Parts: sequence; C-alpha cells; structure tokens
Amino acid sequence: MRRRSVVTETGPVVPFPAERRTAQIRRCAGELDSLQGEDARLYWRRVCLELADEMRKLGSSEESARAAVFAFQDEVQQELFRIHHAEEA
Repeated sequence: MRRRSVVTETGPVVPFPAERRTAQIRRCAGELDSLQGEDARLYWRRVCLELADEMRKLGSSEESARAAVFAFQDEVQQELFRIHHAEEA
C-alpha cells in the first residue's frame, strides 16, 4: 500500500506506520490489560478514533486510515498475547 503524504513548507509529511509505533502499542496494551468491560471498550474506541483522525489529518484516505488502525489493533493484540504468555512462563 502506498502511503499518502501532506506537503508542508518544509516538504512532504508521510505518516509513520501505525503498526510500528512500539511505545504506543505497548502503552495501549498495558492500559487495556488493566481495564475491564466498558472502561476497556471506551478506551480502545478512543485510541482507535484518535489514530484514524491523526492519519486523516496527515493526508491518508479513509481506506488507508482504516487499514492503519487495523494494523495497529493487530499489533496491540499480539502485545497482549505476549504479556500473558510471559506471565505464564
């Protein structure tokens, strides 16, 4: 998938791939792990909406923003899996 960019006075801005934002992924996974039920759902919804808004502001199409959110969600789920498997080991 080709990433769209926004042209600024200093040049084009290309959004950093959401699925490679390791610190944000770990922070979100940790936060989700500490929440339950409606609190977890509301937090997760807010994070995903904010990410989609950020991607659109940087020039991503709706389809690209959605794909970025899905990729980010996959990485957070994998991090949650790693957290729980590390606890079991």
